[in-house]
Amino acid sequence: MKKVKAFFESIKNKNIIFVLSFMLCAGVISYIAFAMNVNEDKAVEAVHPKDTSVTETMTWYKAGPDAYEINSDAAFENYSKVTVKTAAVSTSKKSGTTVKTKKTSAPTKKASVGKIKINKSKNKKTAVTTNINKTKIKAKKTVKKTVSKTTVKKTKKKKKTTVTVKTTTTTVATRAYVPKKTVSKTYQTRDISDETYKIKSITTGKKIKSDGFDIVCQIVNGEIGSTWNEEAIKAQAVAAYTYLRYCKEKSITPVLAAKAGYNSRIKDIVKSVEGLVCKYDGAVIDAVFCASTAGCTADSLNVWGGSYAYLKSVDSRYDAAYDPNYGVIKTIPKADVKAILQKKGIKLSTNKKNWIKVISNYNGKYVGNVSIDGKLNLTGADIRSIFGLKSAAFTVKYSDGNFIFTTYGYGHGVGMSQWGAQLYASKGGYKFDQILKHYYSGIKISL
Repeated sequence: MKKVKAFFESIKNKNIIFVLSFMLCAGVISYIAFAMNVNEDKAVEAVHPKDTSVTETMTWYKAGPDAYEINSDAAFENYSKVTVKTAAVSTSKKSGTTVKTKKTSAPTKKASVGKIKINKSKNKKTAVTTNINKTKIKAKKTVKKTVSKTTVKKTKKKKKTTVTVKTTTTTVATRAYVPKKTVSKTYQTRDISDETYKIKSITTGKKIKSDGFDIVCQIVNGEIGSTWNEEAIKAQAVAAYTYLRYCKEKSITPVLAAKAGYNSRIKDIVKSVEGLVCKYDGAVIDAVFCASTAGCTADSLNVWGGSYAYLKSVDSRYDAAYDPNYGVIKTIPKADVKAILQKKGIKLSTNKKNWIKVISNYNGKYVGNVSIDGKLNLTGADIRSIFGLKSAAFTVKYSDGNFIFTTYGYGHGVGMSQWGAQLYASKGGYKFDQILKHYYSGIKISL
């Protein structure tokens, strides 16, 4: 005790007791304040966990006297419409309060909420809102501009495609004429055995010279035989004799299929129409014919360049359905195609699909012009000749190392279709003169 008294006696003039007392009181007060603050934070965290959504956080959290509520659905769907609710302005000495919110994104559209600084000044709050709105308007404008450019580009592309299709489509002027069935008549005949004709036989390659009746019988036998419908054979006999007469007048040696050894059926049928010819404006016509067509005959102007009123494109309705030459496929290896095309003096590219490309058609399926690798143009007739196709009416595609040609009909396609004549007689009940008037427009049949 003596020592304690001695200690206090030594410090009583130095105010140490006052200092120690003040420090002890301050410590007790600080401890009590800290304990109260921790309890309050725990209570808040229990009600609103840290992973609370943007909407919930901004709804319950009060930033002084002003409350900002953000509708998160509107924010992510419409690039955030911000609603500002203004309460009475605080007279607090603090210059402002800062609210921190978590960045959140919707599944498809991203929108972030960063710091929003709120000041006492009403003008400053307005400035914050204006900046946010400007950002959103800019975003909307950018999106609209991009969409607009894309739409214009697509529209232009569609227009180009439409133009390309139109250039390769057959025009109305080249559509086949569909003649009405004429009334069949009875005709007189005359002997032509005293007339002499000369032809070159496709069958033998030799020239044949004989009387009119024998030559016509050989042509019928060589071209279609004796088993077809009688009316079709009659039509072939008249067309053959007309063609002989036309070529003789023009001093031309016709090249036709001819075969001797014809039977009595051919003799009798030829005899029934002997001496009859097809005429247009009183003149014997160029009565060309072919094996079959691509569903219609071809206009002579498109094939040979000469326009004849009786050799216009007409419908041949049965060919597509019954002709065995319709839709024939021929496959040629790319190596063979390359060898043939390079003989034309061009160097082909590696793009095989571009080697043979049809660029125009006439009278339906008949091919007008063909692009050879974009370096040379040939006609459909050229392609038919160099690749040995049945017709100039064809489609072509490249697949698995081969060029696949699909042809329609057999021959040049002008004039009478032989298969068409047979089918019009057997399926349509046409007589020989109705068949001839169908294929040769505006003609008359006479001696």
